[in-house]
Amino acid sequence: MDKSIIRRFIHGQASPSETKRVKDWLSKPGSDRELEEILEEVWRQQEEIPANSERRDRLLSRINIGIAKRAPIEKKPLFHPALIRSAAVWLFIIGLAFLGFKVIQDHAQAPELSPEPVQWVERTVRPGQKLALELSDDSKVWVNANSKIRFPNRFSRDSREVFLEGEAFFEVSHDANRPFRVHSGELTTEVLGTKFNVKSHQNKTDVALLDGKVKVRTSRTEDGFLLLDPGQMAAFRQDNPEKLQRTTFENRDPFLWKDGLIHYKNEKFKEVISSLETWYGVSVRTTGNLDLNRTVSGTFSNDNLDNMLTGLGFTLNFTHHIENDIVTIYPQ
Repeated sequence: MDKSIIRRFIHGQASPSETKRVKDWLSKPGSDRELEEILEEVWRQQEEIPANSERRDRLLSRINIGIAKRAPIEKKPLFHPALIRSAAVWLFIIGLAFLGFKVIQDHAQAPELSPEPVQWVERTVRPGQKLALELSDDSKVWVNANSKIRFPNRFSRDSREVFLEGEAFFEVSHDANRPFRVHSGELTTEVLGTKFNVKSHQNKTDVALLDGKVKVRTSRTEDGFLLLDPGQMAAFRQDNPEKLQRTTFENRDPFLWKDGLIHYKNEKFKEVISSLETWYGVSVRTTGNLDLNRTVSGTFSNDNLDNMLTGLGFTLNFTHHIENDIVTIYPQ
């Protein structure tokens, strides 16, 4: 008997004439052995016996009909229907297992794509300007004038590191598994998710906390750190590098610059002049007998240097002249 015809018969693809030939062949003595060999060969090659119950029943009925026609021979069928059904089920299960193994094996053997190297991004904010950024973890940063910030284009799985020269306000997305660290001078500020301001100019650095909790430590001591609560500030001074000082602030004073305002509280005029030089990138000269130790308190708009100086002049009784990057202050 042609094996290809038997295979088509098993899969329900035989023509009417081929079906009749197979049934006639099954009714003849001696066909059992050949049928067994063909079925074993089919199973070895993992050819799929129809899993659909209707088609499987049709297949079984074809084989059973052919075997039942052997009335003269008192012989049990070589393959009992229950055995064939069981074999079909097991073949289906083995096929699924083999397919799953191949998928896992192919996945394991597939070459892993190397992640793109981390690239560091540096942004410099010119005097008189401000910059708003959004980092890869959705944290937001507002960078003040005359400042520089450096950060990776994507953070690592373990931490989030940022380097700052100048002043910036941070609104950090919460991530309990990746602390967010701001390195500014000799201070490192570590948070999980919060809002805070870092101001690092010349020989001093201040960290003011608006919301959440931060840890501030200095590189001078291994165990020297402060835990800040909202409304508190950590102050570091180069003339006393071994100690971090904890202070408090009122309202939103350290954060007003983000809204275009500058706040001074009992600040000496010479310190105010220094801050103006830093923010606007100018050189300030004073004439006459101006008292540089006089203190200044108040909130001023910093959107324009000329307006800023005009407002200060009303308070401290001076006039000013701006030419290029040179500011000259005259007493009234």
